[in-house]
Amino acid sequence: MSDFEIYKKAAVVLRAGENVALITVISTEGSTPGKVGYKMLVWGQDAQTLGTVGGGLVEAEVIDMAKRSLSRTGNQVFKFTFDGLTNNERGICGGVMELLVETFDQKSLPLFQDLAAAIENGQKGALVSIISPKRAAKKVFVRDAEQVDVTAILVTRDQESGIRMLTPDRCSPIPVPEKPERRTLQGGVEVFIEPVLEEPMVFIFGAGHLSYHICRYAKSVNFRVTVCDDRAEFANKSRFADADNIIVESFETVFDRIDVNKNSYIVIVTRGHQSDQIVLEKAVKTNAKYVGMIGSKKKTATILKRLQEKGIPQKVLTRVYSPIGISIGAVTPQEIALSIVCELTKIRRLGETPAIKHMRISARGRLQEEK
Repeated sequence: MSDFEIYKKAAVVLRAGENVALITVISTEGSTPGKVGYKMLVWGQDAQTLGTVGGGLVEAEVIDMAKRSLSRTGNQVFKFTFDGLTNNERGICGGVMELLVETFDQKSLPLFQDLAAAIENGQKGALVSIISPKRAAKKVFVRDAEQVDVTAILVTRDQESGIRMLTPDRCSPIPVPEKPERRTLQGGVEVFIEPVLEEPMVFIFGAGHLSYHICRYAKSVNFRVTVCDDRAEFANKSRFADADNIIVESFETVFDRIDVNKNSYIVIVTRGHQSDQIVLEKAVKTNAKYVGMIGSKKKTATILKRLQEKGIPQKVLTRVYSPIGISIGAVTPQEIALSIVCELTKIRRLGETPAIKHMRISARGRLQEEK
């Protein structure tokens, strides 16, 4: 569940006149089921939820706490310890997790509308939650920010009461971190600051049957998608209802109409080798995070050799993922599309790091990582 979906749902519930509770994991130590930044929304008399903070008994407990807080606005921090005992129903992880529970009423509707709109439109910024001092507890979205001035947030006037908030010692502006983090500043001010990032864009070149499934799977795991092809009978909204953008353009000129950046993923699955090569030659000259091309080992080697002969450096060509996708023995278009989107997700979450190794029990009963 993406932050976008949670913020969007919060806006819907608030617009209907109901309060919402937003639960966020703000710190962890050791092994815990939830990680920093995990979120869950709670609303309604029957405690409907969206998202997760790790599952299990702890999640059930914090949902119950959030439900009890729905009648009033404010925030609380709850600390949960997993003692590692097998008979502890909270789990045997052995770590510590802190969760921030914030309750909002209809006055916070603009905040969640703004957050959802920013992410949907590919904008970015920072979301700052003031944990303490309590009188100043609030959540603020700062658009297009590289630094956040917490002091300026604290000394603004409270829109509800018109009373000036508690002014802390002057805090230096905080650089927006790459990942969510909790900080304690001057004067005992505690904040949780989260980067608000645009959802990554997948550019799919080719609009055949495989592209159709790639688009569906990519959207289901919160990528934005642009489909590019030179055939309007294939690249259209009736076939790609989930796509954010559809561009009908020659492969030789389509790059003039798209904005490829370091948060972009390029998937090349056109109808033929020649058009694959045309797109790949342009793709490797961009700063896209991922460039993948479908094809056999022989086709890949042939196209890469041709591009090298045209003067493209070997270092640039090593960026290409081809044959494309995670090796799962895929045969059908659906399976191949799944393997491709798995690879996109792996690069998004883990980068170039090796895949996570599974744990195995040795013949002697010892727990060890697989080789």
